[in-house]
Amino acid sequence: MNETWRRDVLKVMASLPLANLGLWLGGMNAVQAAERSLLPGPSFFVRGAYQQPVEKMAHWKALGVNTIFTMNRGADRAEWTKEAEKYGLYMVREPAGVDDDYVLTDPAAFKKDISSPYFLAIAMIDEPSNLKEGGKGITYEDVGVTPAQIDTVARVLFRGGKPLWLNHVGNHVNNIYVEKIMSDYADSPYIDWLGHDSYPIATGSDLVIDIDDYASTQQGHAIDRLSRWSGGRPQFSFIALTKYDASSPGRQTTPAEFRVQAWSSIIHGAVGIIYFPFMFSPEFSYDATPEDLQKELLAFHLEIDDIEDILVDKVKGGRRPSKLLKSVRTTEKQLDGTLPFPFEASAIPTSSGEYKIIQNLSPKPAELTYEAWGLDKVKFQPYECKRGFTVTDLTKS
Repeated sequence: MNETWRRDVLKVMASLPLANLGLWLGGMNAVQAAERSLLPGPSFFVRGAYQQPVEKMAHWKALGVNTIFTMNRGADRAEWTKEAEKYGLYMVREPAGVDDDYVLTDPAAFKKDISSPYFLAIAMIDEPSNLKEGGKGITYEDVGVTPAQIDTVARVLFRGGKPLWLNHVGNHVNNIYVEKIMSDYADSPYIDWLGHDSYPIATGSDLVIDIDDYASTQQGHAIDRLSRWSGGRPQFSFIALTKYDASSPGRQTTPAEFRVQAWSSIIHGAVGIIYFPFMFSPEFSYDATPEDLQKELLAFHLEIDDIEDILVDKVKGGRRPSKLLKSVRTTEKQLDGTLPFPFEASAIPTSSGEYKIIQNLSPKPAELTYEAWGLDKVKFQPYECKRGFTVTDLTKS
């Protein structure tokens, strides 16, 4: 079965009541109905923590986190849910009523579980492009879960009325040699929201990379690629708060490096950022976030509070439209709609004018001249982000 026909078949299947799926499979021409539309993004900017146990929820709430992504291993679902609701934390997690392969086994339990107003979205199978045992490459034959397998379970779960969220390996998204399979995951007719995890500092890789003819953070590129492949669906990016593996060649993220990843994600359209605070070695911890980054999270969340109405459409859901200015290295005339490296930016139309966000992607001081915005040799500190409506806002030290 070719991919186009497979997806058309699955779309029709998704429109059927659960009880009718078996009947439809026995006679594909017997039923025709409209599928549900993909759901918009959340009506608030998501500040998420990954897989935190009940004893850490009060702490994350105090830091300004509003969502927990997936349950920690061994958690009691009822207790974990009750604690999240107690602190007003939204949940993106595996639903009740499905087995380990996400096949629906108990429709009543599934319906009851996702009915909570704090159940924000269903977390699907994490990082499906990781290799299965014995796999040699990121191919349809060797990945742990194929796009077709994702669609097979998602076509049923998406009818519960909650968004389906699927997270991908950031390095796979940004790998130009596996674009076919990664774009196939992204354009599933059933996955509403997409995420990716890139941890350049913790793994010792480059924070800023050049692909697709421009420079950005790994998060910025992954958001752009997933958005392009999926037709603009809501995007979430991960940021590591620790050097989670003592044996890795990486190091601890600094507050400035956290900020450049966070603001670059926002510039490229993320509707949420998820924090990865784990420590695997030398000793395991669900949360090993250092004190300096805890302070940075508090400051960052206050900044988001101030501009959340600018970033997020609280009526329709998801990010408001914006114009991206990519960072292009060139010795010739700068192309329209781009900025000279090391700068990237976005402009968000509002009733008060364009709100602009400009990020210095470099660990060194830099100057920006951009006549269209009235900027002449504006000085930026290493990794500095400037924001505002006016030239005065954007030229403050």
